[in-house]
Amino acid sequence: MEKQKLTIPYIIRNWNSLSVAKKRAILTVLIFAVALLLIVVALIIGISSCSCAGRAQSASEPAAEIPALLRMPETDRSAEAEPVEPADNTDPNAPDDPYEPGEDPTEPGDSQTTLYETLKKHDKGESVMNLQSRLMDLGYLEIEEPTDYYGNSTEYAVSLFQRQHGLKQDGVAGEQTQSLLYSSEAQHYMLLEGAEGRDVKMLQEQLVDLGYMDESDVDRVYGEKTVEAVKAFQKRNGLTADGKAGEKTLEKLFGEDPKISKSLEAKLKEESKNTSRSTPKTTPKATAKHTSKATAKATSKASSKTTSKATAKATPKPTPKVTPTPKYDTRIDTLIKVAKSKLGCEYVLGDKGPDSFDCSGFVYYCLKQAGVSVSRMDANGFSKVSRWKNISSISDLKKGDLVFFCSEKSSRVSHVGIYIGGGEMIDASSSSGKVVQRSVSTNYWKKYFVNARRPWN
Repeated sequence: MEKQKLTIPYIIRNWNSLSVAKKRAILTVLIFAVALLLIVVALIIGISSCSCAGRAQSASEPAAEIPALLRMPETDRSAEAEPVEPADNTDPNAPDDPYEPGEDPTEPGDSQTTLYETLKKHDKGESVMNLQSRLMDLGYLEIEEPTDYYGNSTEYAVSLFQRQHGLKQDGVAGEQTQSLLYSSEAQHYMLLEGAEGRDVKMLQEQLVDLGYMDESDVDRVYGEKTVEAVKAFQKRNGLTADGKAGEKTLEKLFGEDPKISKSLEAKLKEESKNTSRSTPKTTPKATAKHTSKATAKATSKASSKTTSKATAKATPKPTPKVTPTPKYDTRIDTLIKVAKSKLGCEYVLGDKGPDSFDCSGFVYYCLKQAGVSVSRMDANGFSKVSRWKNISSISDLKKGDLVFFCSEKSSRVSHVGIYIGGGEMIDASSSSGKVVQRSVSTNYWKKYFVNARRPWN
């Protein structure tokens, strides 16, 4: 009998007739097959999971950095790349800057770019000359001409500009100071409440002279009393009474014939009346009545002697006609003597002596010492004093004349000196930093000569 093969259909049809041993063998094989199948399925699932995780990781984490020398050039990563700050171009072979010299590539105040070199005392150069010209335009500096030297006057003018604009008041023209100075936001020189300094003192002293302040209130601080005094002056002189000492107020205050205060005017009138009352009146009749007999006899003898001498002369000689010589004003000599005594004294903007001066303060001091009644004025104010004879030509100057000049940048008078004859003057020079004697016959002074005034009429 042929042995029957154990196939799955056969086993299913004849399961009950199979022996116990065969059933056990078949079940063992089935269990092993199922276990093997489960293992295979588990392996397939595990391999599939690892593959998905690997793809996810590759998508979320960057690949290892490739050394720069081995890295291939990338053609288009601009959309993914982070923005990078431009590096400072210090390569000597780099392309030239597209901006022309002197052109500002950024707005003032840009911290990334330095537009101006810091300028300070004792510096020299064209930048200093430009700085002085700008300060003169804005009224912070009054000198005869811009120079290339950063001296005391420039330092002081810069500190005044800084004071008015709320900057650190150190007199150094740094980036912030110059950016504002050359901008449209730069303000003209003005004295405002809260300001302190010697220019405030000069203002207060002028207000004292004109009767708007008490001398005891001069303290170099533009406080409440100074504001009220300025308002009173402005109101009296037809200006806007805002208490601010701006260009018009200062020009009037230190110009020709500012109006004095009402209280000072009344005081001067009262003093004038008292003087006229105290002067005794002489009556010719009273004098004749009290003439003594001795005086009468002396007069009679003198008269008789004179008559006899005159009679003795038969033919008196005719008296020749003499043209009277104009009386020389000795104050001119005093003026020039005082001026020469101050040669070498330091130039200090706003000072009026006795040891330091600016140009107008020097002239004021010398005039006062020579006995000329005059108030403190600036150079422009002195040039307009109408009671003094005006001299329009530099060739017509005489000793003792005050000579006035403008600068290259403006037609306004900005400098004054004292003419001493021989083509020379003495003046407090900002460029020299002291009182000097020099010629007015040079092309420069001839070019910028405005006029002269003669205070000796």
